[in-house]
Amino acid sequence: MKLRYLAATIPFLLAGSASAQDITRGGTLTYSYNPEPAALSTIATTSVPVVIAATKIYESLLEFEGPSLDPKPGLAEKWEISDDKLTYTFHLRPGVKWHDGKPFTSQDVKFSIEKVVKPFHSRGQTYFGTLQAIDTPDDLTVIFRLGAPVPFFMKAFQPGESPMMPRHGFTEEEIAQNRIRQAGIMQKPIGTGPFRLAEWTKGSHVILERNADYWKQGKPYLDRIVMRAIPDGAARAIALETGEIDLVPMSGLPPAEMKRLAGLDHLTATLAGSEALGPLMWLEVNVREKPLADMRVRQAISFAIDRQRLVNVIWYGNGKPARGPLVSSNPRFFNTALEPLRYDPKEAEKLLDEAGFKRGKDGVRFELTQNALPYGEEWVRQAEYIRQELGKIGIKVNNEALDMGGWLKKIYTDWNFHFTSNFIHNHSDPSIGLPRSFTTSGIRKGASFTNSMGYSNPRIDELFVQAAKLPDGAERKKIWDEVQVILQKELPVIFLIEMGYNNVFNKRVNGLITNGISLYSNWDSVWIKK
Repeated sequence: MKLRYLAATIPFLLAGSASAQDITRGGTLTYSYNPEPAALSTIATTSVPVVIAATKIYESLLEFEGPSLDPKPGLAEKWEISDDKLTYTFHLRPGVKWHDGKPFTSQDVKFSIEKVVKPFHSRGQTYFGTLQAIDTPDDLTVIFRLGAPVPFFMKAFQPGESPMMPRHGFTEEEIAQNRIRQAGIMQKPIGTGPFRLAEWTKGSHVILERNADYWKQGKPYLDRIVMRAIPDGAARAIALETGEIDLVPMSGLPPAEMKRLAGLDHLTATLAGSEALGPLMWLEVNVREKPLADMRVRQAISFAIDRQRLVNVIWYGNGKPARGPLVSSNPRFFNTALEPLRYDPKEAEKLLDEAGFKRGKDGVRFELTQNALPYGEEWVRQAEYIRQELGKIGIKVNNEALDMGGWLKKIYTDWNFHFTSNFIHNHSDPSIGLPRSFTTSGIRKGASFTNSMGYSNPRIDELFVQAAKLPDGAERKKIWDEVQVILQKELPVIFLIEMGYNNVFNKRVNGLITNGISLYSNWDSVWIKK
């Protein structure tokens, strides 16, 4: 069956084609994703289900349009940037209120960045590492003063990246004890966004209701957004097919069901709407552990995996073999000279012999434990495939299943693992998407989706620092080329697949795909045809 995915540009045209007369106000959009969110703030974790929900509640200073994320006014209605790119002055929109009715001011911005985002968001240091001061000369003016230019600074103000959070939403004790990630607001959010939390029954559903006091007059169009927890992939597919739910975002359907549903007349299946994310799948390897600390062992694991087969069999052709830390669709920075990562089990065996890990009488060289990302059946199937492939070269793999909370703790708090499947986003610039995973400063216990591997290379650290300060051009491209060569050789992670996010939704849903982070946008312009 041929998939009927819309071309990437078509949904953007559709999103902008509806006239005011066409738009139907009211109604409920119901979506499902597995697992359900563990929190309702991206400060707690930037896992996909959390970001999808939290970005409807919390906003940042800017909004964005188009696949390349062109900035446009949001909570800041205008801004100035100094010629030396060291001073950014934002003028906040007057009259914005938090969900509890209190005014949103420049003091909230200063608190959000200095006390919450910079120290606790997984990319806070990336965006604001050179921040020297935030001045608030009045309630509606915020001035960021940087110690060095940050070429991607305007991209920082996305709702999932730098959410504005109310100072009064944290207790004095939570702030004094630095318990930001454990604060009550992570479960009971107070944002400025178009939707606010109405009900959260864990294991069942999250209900967001329309914010009647939203600063955009007449928006949002929807009365309600409901996230239903449906752990079984086949059940999610049936719910979408029968109209019980309207949307399954970001490849949340089993690939086999995706193929079937893409052919139904009442559904739209599209790869558009995630262009600025650049999802990349890998095996996250704990290089603190003795067998895995040896680069030859990691290279052997890489040689043992047939990535094209993984794409074809496990993911039904969705994606392509990865070649390094950047997705090949990045037109500015991907190193086209990188060789593909070969499937070569004989070379794998040779490397393991050289490293001193000979086969025992039972044929086993050593044992490892694998923790699959708890995102559904495909990740379990992939873990089984990898277990089988590594078994062929004498590595016995024991698969261990965990729920989301247990997985996050084991990988990012305890660092008590051998390897796990995972995926991250490149984002629109490598300086945004990569440092947390590969720099020494990214080794931060308890911070999810960071350098859990314990990988540290002074040359990589140096290159990341240089690239973060340079304007785009040949010199910056040369730095990223070297980064890709080093990481492809040293393999702190085993690169697997460049993923493509499929969004499947009922055709009665309109205005969903508007920019390169559409599922992470606030959905204030989404409407449902009745």
